[in-house]
This record gives sequence, structure tokens and C-alpha cells, in this order.
Amino acid sequence: MVLTSASAFGTLSILAKLAYRAGLGTQQTLAFRFVLAAIGMWGLALFLRQNPLRFRRRDLVTLIALGAVFYTAQSLTYFTALRSLPASLCVLIAYIYPSLVVLAGWLFLRRSVSAWHGVALIASFLGVALLVGGAHFQIAWALVFAIASPTIYTGYILLGERVMGSVPAVGASAVIVSGAAIAFCIIAAFTGELALPVTAQGWAVGFAIALIPTMVAISLFLAGLPRIGAARSSLLSTWEPVVTVLLAVVLLGDRLSLVQVLGGVLVLLAVGVVQSASLWKRSAPSAIK
Repeated sequence: MVLTSASAFGTLSILAKLAYRAGLGTQQTLAFRFVLAAIGMWGLALFLRQNPLRFRRRDLVTLIALGAVFYTAQSLTYFTALRSLPASLCVLIAYIYPSLVVLAGWLFLRRSVSAWHGVALIASFLGVALLVGGAHFQIAWALVFAIASPTIYTGYILLGERVMGSVPAVGASAVIVSGAAIAFCIIAAFTGELALPVTAQGWAVGFAIALIPTMVAISLFLAGLPRIGAARSSLLSTWEPVVTVLLAVVLLGDRLSLVQVLGGVLVLLAVGVVQSASLWKRSAPSAIK
């Protein structure tokens, strides 16, 4: 279930690129994705008897804020970067977030960091440098957004850890997704993108992005998590960027230089070290991408 979830998450960047090709806007795509996903996640939460309306008001407000502020900012920066950067490059840069969580935990929460974690941090950031340096383009806003996305996601995970210990995972995810849906509808309204797709291809991609890398991926991850534990689930989830890169090469024609391949390998090795060491435990909110 966790491997299937990682594979489903791996389609997100590819479907975003296809949405853009179908004429959908960034805010339009994200609003469509999260509105449909919120409906599905609420249905699943109620089916599993995890009604979010029974949560404490404080937890409910915190979860909505996580979705409306942090997750919205993370998704918006990532999808904005995908407009002009290759999907394979974006997903590999995004996967520095486990190393950023380790670094933030050390800086702000006084968590211990071993020598192996130090090596992983160096490998992760060196990998990003090789990915960017091997791309042969100048610093641009798209690259800034690509790096901002995992940085924001780091804050989302660290804050999510505090609230997720007291609420059921599926119900909490439904609230987070709802918060993001509300925020993106507001943003899309202000930018003139609050509209339904006008083509059959747009509808197909819209439903696919709400179903596969959102509802299916989140549900399977949350189902597998208690069966094999957080450490194994986190480690198996590193299959996600591999799926994205393979699909980007086959379907979108992405090509990575030898330097970028080396950078990608360093990033994934760093993720493996961090995840297998269980320095930080993946909580349910981080099952959303």
C-alpha cells in the first residue's frame, strides 16, 4: 500500500504538466484538485467514523490553518515552479525536505544530529547544487519557487507533528485538504481562474490529479502507515521521485545531464539515510503532497 501510494504521489508533477498543456491555470488546477479531494477525504473520514466536526475547536483551527497557509503556500510555489522547470528537476529539489526537517529540528527544537545525519545533509545540499548547476540556466523565479516549496513544507511538517498526536489521521487530513481548498478558491477568484475546465482533456486531467496523487495516494499511505510503521513507510516513500523522473523521461521527454543524475542520486541517498535512521517520524500531515 505504501509503495502504491508513493507511485501515485509520483504522478503529481506529470499530471500538473498535462494540466498546463490542457490549458488549465495554476490556481485553477489547484482549486479543482483540492475541492474534489476535500469531498473525497470527508467521505472517507465519515466512513471510518473520524468525523472532524468532533475535534476540539483548537485542533480544528490549527489543522485548517496548516492547510490554508502552509500547505497552500507549499503547493502554490511547487506548481508555479513546474510551469517552467522540468518535472524531474522539481521533484528532486523538493526531496531535500527530509534534510531540511533534520536541520530545522537541530536549530529550533534542539534535536540531536549524528555524524551520519551531517553527511546526509551535506550530500543533500550538494545534490541540489549539482541539479541546479547541471541545468545550464540562470537563477530565475521558478528556481526560487522550487527551493521555497520544500522549505515551507518543512515548517508544515514540524508544526503538524504537534497537533497530529491528538487527532485521527484521515479526519485530520480531510480538514487540512479543506483548508487548502478554501484558500485556493479564494486565490483563484482574485486571479480570475475560479472556473471549471472547458475541454474534455481538462476535465480528465483535473479529475486525475484530484484522484490519483491526492485521494488514492493519501488514503493508501494512511492505511499502510500503522501496519509497517513510520520508519518503513518513510523509507519506502522515497520511491516517489524515482517514479516521477521515470514518467517525466518517458512521457514528457525530460533529460537529465550526467551531473544532474549524480545530484539526484546524492539527494535520494541523503533521504534514505535520514529516513532509515528515524531521526524524525513522518506524521499523517506529511502524507499529503
